[in-house]
Amino acid sequence: MHWLFETPWPAIVIGVLATAIVASGWLRTGRQTLLHLMVAIILLTIGAVVLERWVVTDREQVDATLHEIARLVERNDVDAVLRYAYSGSPATRAQAAGELPRYRFQTVTIARNLQIQVFPKHVPPRATAEFNVIVQLGLADGSWSDQRVVRYVEVTFYQEADGQWRVAAYNHYEPFRGVRDDYSPAGDR
Repeated sequence: MHWLFETPWPAIVIGVLATAIVASGWLRTGRQTLLHLMVAIILLTIGAVVLERWVVTDREQVDATLHEIARLVERNDVDAVLRYAYSGSPATRAQAAGELPRYRFQTVTIARNLQIQVFPKHVPPRATAEFNVIVQLGLADGSWSDQRVVRYVEVTFYQEADGQWRVAAYNHYEPFRGVRDDYSPAGDR
């Protein structure tokens, strides 16, 4: 049922089809009842689209959090990024605090292969995100710059008591990990 709240397209498609069917019947018969039904379907479709926009699912919250973190990384705002570390994962906070200051990011783009799964029954609620990221960066010391790097990223989120999704763990790998089914790290072959 969550798919109804993550995209307006089901409501739009169903509403347009139902309106077309009822409009066809009204045009053939001229019955006022069908005209009223058509108006009701249009209003219900508009209501469903508004409801979809109003309801923010856990998956949409994770997506928004991930994109906000990418925006902060792009701005090189390490302190703000570290605020997105899950309170129960000090090692993740330390990992990010050790990695991020070494680089100067110019752009951070999350690729369209983003996949998010939410596990609401896990205690605390957990979500995973897997995607490729394309970054334009350089070393903070200036020894090299303007390098385009593609990485495959896996992120685990936990939901804090206040309802916010925070990063509990993350890893990044060579970019083909998310594309090839037969991938195995060099040490596993």
